[in-house]
Amino acid sequence: MASYRKPAPAWRVWSLYKLLALVLAGCAAPAPTPAARHAATTAEQAPAPLTEAEAFAAPPPSAAEAFRFLNRLSWGATAAEVQDYASTPVGDYLRVQLRPGEDRLPAPVQAQIDALTLSRRPMVELVQGLEQQRRAADAITNDDEKNAARQSYQQELTRLGREAATRHLLRALASRNQVQQRMTWFWLNHFNVYQFKSNLRAMVGDFDDVAIRPHAMGRFRDLLGAVSYHPAMLRYLDNEQNASGRLNENFARELMELHTLGADGGYSQGDVQQLARVLSGVGVNLQPGNPTIRRELQAHYVRRGLFEFNPQRHDFGAKQLLGQPLQARGLAEVDEALDR
Repeated sequence: MASYRKPAPAWRVWSLYKLLALVLAGCAAPAPTPAARHAATTAEQAPAPLTEAEAFAAPPPSAAEAFRFLNRLSWGATAAEVQDYASTPVGDYLRVQLRPGEDRLPAPVQAQIDALTLSRRPMVELVQGLEQQRRAADAITNDDEKNAARQSYQQELTRLGREAATRHLLRALASRNQVQQRMTWFWLNHFNVYQFKSNLRAMVGDFDDVAIRPHAMGRFRDLLGAVSYHPAMLRYLDNEQNASGRLNENFARELMELHTLGADGGYSQGDVQQLARVLSGVGVNLQPGNPTIRRELQAHYVRRGLFEFNPQRHDFGAKQLLGQPLQARGLAEVDEALDR
């Protein structure tokens, strides 16, 4: 570790204000004339973009400029949105988008969302009910009846997966908070899970609704924590199989390589192994009851819905991650590691 150089955290990025100011500069600014382009080429420099202050102070754009801007910023400009944007100071519009309030969807759309099973029943209830259905199907001795019961179980999972996609699309198309919708989609793809693994189709709606959407416009660290503790991510990357003495590195590797630092982010295989030790015991419990925990470890046990930290599966030994020792113990090690 003598040559170790700690990488900069992935979330040290420009604020969304600056990002939108740049988008606005490219969308709302009038196109340069041929003479201006020629002069810029001759001088070997492009025309200076609008500053953040200039972008927020810009006057309302024309309808054509509004349409072009909204098409890039949203999932597609509607006539009503173009009219609203073209008659509103740019700064006011951006502030509303960057700090969105309650998303009041059109009544027919909201009614359709409210009617979905995912909206009426919490994930814990859905998943535990389906787990009972799966176990009952596996216990059937007649082959034809067993296959029919298993098919019914899979069909219900698929139906719930389609509901999750439907709800996401309805919000994306009907919401006035279009930046929030785009950022929700962006982070849902960054922290993607494969819904056809195991019973994830019953979890992806909650993953979108609870782990991603509330944090899509906020701090990356909050989003990372919500994703890292969600049962869909833990099951997708096999961390429920990760235990002291038989480590599973899948989640630890993806957390560093894809979710945060990047493939060339300066970490080593040793860091992956250390993070896997940190994550040992972090998993999913589909049963209503809790396991029996040894008395000396009971204070470390954590259960939140389907999420479980089982200290009997955790490696409590000393750990060093990214060149620095970890001071916390138990589940608190995970938060200390994510803070790196």
